[in-house]
Amino acid sequence: MADEKPPEDALSDLRRRVSAARGEGASNTPPPQSPASLALRYGGEFGAAVIVGALLGYGVDYFAHTSPWGLIIGVVLGFVAGVVNVVRVAQSYSRSNPVGPDTPSISDDEED
Repeated sequence: MADEKPPEDALSDLRRRVSAARGEGASNTPPPQSPASLALRYGGEFGAAVIVGALLGYGVDYFAHTSPWGLIIGVVLGFVAGVVNVVRVAQSYSRSNPVGPDTPSISDDEED
């Protein structure tokens, strides 16, 4: 009886053998993003940057008594930071999901 493995080891060994038989390896690749989640991420990145810029600008106006210039500059800088964030996320998505050479192109609606 001392030669038997504990039940936990036998169960994990069985799970490992079943996954190997099914061809399921340890996959570290995340599932592809849906268009809705990608759109929400773009909007969240952009919106958060504009809100943070506006709040920082308002804070500068409050403490430096420079109203409305701090808020205006904060919103503009937040807008620029939001655009940079969206471009960064889009480039990251493009790198992780490249377009294949056999992907059909979108036809032009114009009549020649």
